[in-house]
Amino acid sequence: MLSKMSKNNVNFIVLLFLFFAWGFVTCLNDLLTPILKHMFVLSQFEANFVSFAFFIAYFIGSLFYIVCSMFGLPFFYKLGYKGLILFGLALSALGCLIFIPAAMFASYPIFLVGLFSIGFGFTFLQISANPLVIISGVGKTGASRLNLAGGFNSLATAVAPIVGVLVFYTILKVNTHHERLKYPYIFLFLFFVVITFLIWKFLHTKEEHTFNAESGKPYALNHANLLFGMLAIFCYVGAEVSIGSNLITYLKSADTLSMAENIAGKYLAFYWGGAMIGRFLGGVALSEVGKLRKLITMIVISILLTCLILYTTGTLDTNINYYIGFIILSIILFMFSRDARINLILFSIVNVTILFIAASTYNSNFAVWALLSAGLFNSVMWPNIFNLALAGLGKYREQASSFLVMMILGGAILPIIQGRIADNSNIVISFVVPMLGYIYILGYSIFYSKKHLNLIK
Repeated sequence: MLSKMSKNNVNFIVLLFLFFAWGFVTCLNDLLTPILKHMFVLSQFEANFVSFAFFIAYFIGSLFYIVCSMFGLPFFYKLGYKGLILFGLALSALGCLIFIPAAMFASYPIFLVGLFSIGFGFTFLQISANPLVIISGVGKTGASRLNLAGGFNSLATAVAPIVGVLVFYTILKVNTHHERLKYPYIFLFLFFVVITFLIWKFLHTKEEHTFNAESGKPYALNHANLLFGMLAIFCYVGAEVSIGSNLITYLKSADTLSMAENIAGKYLAFYWGGAMIGRFLGGVALSEVGKLRKLITMIVISILLTCLILYTTGTLDTNINYYIGFIILSIILFMFSRDARINLILFSIVNVTILFIAASTYNSNFAVWALLSAGLFNSVMWPNIFNLALAGLGKYREQASSFLVMMILGGAILPIIQGRIADNSNIVISFVVPMLGYIYILGYSIFYSKKHLNLIK
């Protein structure tokens, strides 16, 4: 029999594979956006429906989960954490198979249906996996574990652009052979099958709730930290996805550096790779080790992971010094961050500043590298907001998690708003959209409160 600590360790390791899987697939959407834009001759607004279809599924899936709970339907409760993950993986695998007819018939709507199905499945992974990571160990180190899991998620998002550019542009040449776009998703279907087996075989959970009619009422919304945290998640995901979805267009623009699309796709790895670096640094920063050890560990991690990004992208851009400067800044801010709330305040300020730089000095290398560095400061926003929003929720933690996951809706809404602004004005000006998102997160972290609101009785 495994001890409780051993089960927690096994659960955490298995969940790391899950975080890696959905991070990899999600990041491929940023490459799909320009590919499908070229394939179907779309405007930037229309192309951003790639993000809309994927992330609106989170909202609908979470809403479905909540409505079932409110009307006393115990389906999801009976599934439990593990069953909910397996259910989500099955839906996402189905979405990958939908890419086969989408590519064969060259149908943009069918592509969007496939993306919706993948995102719909990911909804249930998020609802279960995030609280599972938090409870897989000592409560006070929950944010650290969620940051580390997020680090593996971001490792996938750093690798995905490199693999995606190689597969989409070099091997399959999908810009001229559209029907080949199905092959990567057939492979991803098989990948999901493997992950499903690992979850089924090795994940051990003990459910911490039982279903009853009263548990379906949304009592979690009585907590101010959750209610306003939901909008913070909306703004964070929306801002992060908006930047990623429009970054290649920004880099290709004649107003900036006029990069070729395949080269711009590689630079995307620095944006998502920054999130990877930041999440690993966050896992160290919020752990219970001495300050000197933290500093040394963060420096070593930064060097190793930056070298990994440079090696995989083959980038020898001398302006990488700007990126290194932002990494150093993130380490300094991590050292001064006493807790998740302080970290959110500091990182929100930096990202507001970065987007101001990207919009005001857009034709400079510094502006481009500043924008690529935004991923560093996005890195720990999700786990920190999630942890702050769930504080004090107790038995309503899973219900609250479903509300938070529902607000991934921001990843559907903000990109299409940015796309519309880009079409009507220009891509540079459109980055005011994610800037406003970070301004709200800054306000949430400054005025954070766990006040009980008594909205639901």
